[in-house]
Amino acid sequence: MPEECIVKVPVFEGPLDLLLHLVRKNKLDIFDLPISLITEQYLAYLEMMKALDLDIAGEYLLMAATLLYIKSQMLLPRPAEEHSEENALEDPRQEIVEPLLALAKYQKAAEILWERPILGRDIFVPPSQEVAPHDEVSVSLFELLSALKEALGRKPPTPLEVTRARYLIQEKMAEIEQVLTSYPRIRLKEFFEKATDREEAITIFLALLELAQRGAIILIQSEPLAEVEVIKR
Repeated sequence: MPEECIVKVPVFEGPLDLLLHLVRKNKLDIFDLPISLITEQYLAYLEMMKALDLDIAGEYLLMAATLLYIKSQMLLPRPAEEHSEENALEDPRQEIVEPLLALAKYQKAAEILWERPILGRDIFVPPSQEVAPHDEVSVSLFELLSALKEALGRKPPTPLEVTRARYLIQEKMAEIEQVLTSYPRIRLKEFFEKATDREEAITIFLALLELAQRGAIILIQSEPLAEVEVIKR
């Protein structure tokens, strides 16, 4: 049986985490970031967080303003001057490149430390029991937002109507738990595929987050960036 990668779902750690997620998701070069693409996707994520009624800290808005400023600087015409160290213009993207490199370095160091064996040093089990080997990787909530964003992209927006919510989070939580009773392991994508519209998909997403927060389900990946699966705890 292949080893599994248990995915934790922590709270948002900051705008740099979101930027780094976008860089990795799009397989971009940190030293040559397409600032227009990054800014567009960053703002799209903020809109999604707002639509889900998630708290957006001021630091996220500050980063959005920074990205828009850098984008405007990149659009300005550069003077035709001789290339010299004195006249060379500083790349405005450097303001975010250095923090991103530092964050990536610390995250990599944390992964290396986490992979160090602890069985027999900090954890002890009876000889008769076997511990299934697995890798445990901390993955931000942005991975789940990506799955939701993909699902919503396949469902056209409905006309805006001010009505009572047609779907309740508690009801969707009960439905998810009922499904997991018959199928203890299921792909995250399958829950979204069953949604009839965007409102139901968002409600399912929030229900999954609440169940994960309560420890009723586990979100796993066979490897980093692989398809997310839901397992009943």
